[in-house]
Amino acid sequence: MMYTALPSVIEHFKTTPGNAGWVLTGFLLVGAASAAISGRLGDAFGRRNVLIVVLVASIAGSVISLTSGSLGWLIAGRSIQGLAGGLVPLCVGILRENLPKKSLPVAVATVAGAAMWGGAAGNVISGNIVDHWGWHDIFVVAAILAAVTAVGAFFLPAPTAKPGLERVDWLGGVLFAPGIALALYGVNESSTWGWSNGKTLGFIVGGIAVLALWIAWELRVDKPLINIRFFLNRKLGLTLVATALVSFGTLGVSGFVGQLIMQTPKMAPVGLGLSAGSAGDISFAIGALGFLAAPLSGRISRHGRARNAFIVGAILGLLAAVLSALLLSTIVGFVISQIVLTGATSFMLSSLPNLIVEGVPGASTSEAQGVYMVTQTAFSGVGTSLGTVLLSHYLVTGTPFSTRAGYNVLFAMVAVVAAIALAAALFMRNGSLRDAEDEDVLEAERETFAGALGITPETA
Repeated sequence: MMYTALPSVIEHFKTTPGNAGWVLTGFLLVGAASAAISGRLGDAFGRRNVLIVVLVASIAGSVISLTSGSLGWLIAGRSIQGLAGGLVPLCVGILRENLPKKSLPVAVATVAGAAMWGGAAGNVISGNIVDHWGWHDIFVVAAILAAVTAVGAFFLPAPTAKPGLERVDWLGGVLFAPGIALALYGVNESSTWGWSNGKTLGFIVGGIAVLALWIAWELRVDKPLINIRFFLNRKLGLTLVATALVSFGTLGVSGFVGQLIMQTPKMAPVGLGLSAGSAGDISFAIGALGFLAAPLSGRISRHGRARNAFIVGAILGLLAAVLSALLLSTIVGFVISQIVLTGATSFMLSSLPNLIVEGVPGASTSEAQGVYMVTQTAFSGVGTSLGTVLLSHYLVTGTPFSTRAGYNVLFAMVAVVAAIALAAALFMRNGSLRDAEDEDVLEAERETFAGALGITPETA
């Protein structure tokens, strides 16, 4: 809902897209940390139970956002809402607990499609709320929806009994988020301070240093909360790299820029002049098409062929970026580009979880899905932040509107990362590396990666 409301937030607080973008970035970074922690807590205490807890936290964040009187408090409330970022890995874990193997790919794809449909519905709801009451009231609806969902979660199957919570790597689960935030804050303020300013460099270098410490910590911990060793497995590693790339571009940048273009006045260099309600209605209709496409992606992903579905999504993502740059001037043209983008998003979001499921045993599903969600959510936040900062560097003097050149650079960046993600997918193998007949292949890959990194095959 806040994607649709972002132009109104910029106007209300008289701020730049870069500053207002933290309403989205704060939510996504906290959501990334929550995805990691929630998966491990779900393994210990039952996924249904943790699902309810993060929904209650989301309600608290909505209340803070509703009563906020400044951009800072709004960002704080949205960040607390981000604790609900653990929902998807928990839901995928619940599916794997309760469904037969042959039904899992379509079920996972349908859940991903449902999330997309929910986002599309959020566009309609928030657009009409902004038009009739104002963006603050979005959080009333958000709190009610979270409360209804929390009650509904009680009707899910009872969680499987667990031995309890083992020693948890809390530091590893949260340290990466402030590292990313520090670096992004330095980039964001570069337009005010200048790139050579000591404060700009201090935040960026400080953030990178925190991330380096986090990586070193996770590599020495026996049971890391975010197991970055998954990157050493060829299929999982390439899947996570592809996830980072499309989350940055197709999901992160394109996620907010469509609403911005549709709601920006026609007098701006780029803008279609639609109301929030009209823009939301268009996004809902387009999103419904994406929901219908999700089961198709699931069917393509059957029998270890999720790679094929992702390749389709990456090609559509590349095409969507090109069309978006070319068809900015008319509503019809831009809607066409957004339909292609929604198809890309549908295939990506439904195939990536299946690629993760293909590469791990059942007992590691939540852990691997947690790493996937951390990667997806964190890089969506990075893409959102850098995208809004880039547009802020191309503002027409004295206005909050960006030039056509700024949007061209933005979509060129999205196209490049989509092309790199496509290349990564072409190096993936179809099938599951965890199947018994593929264990020899997996062992050979362990030894190859271990030799390259100077670690033992067991660690690899």
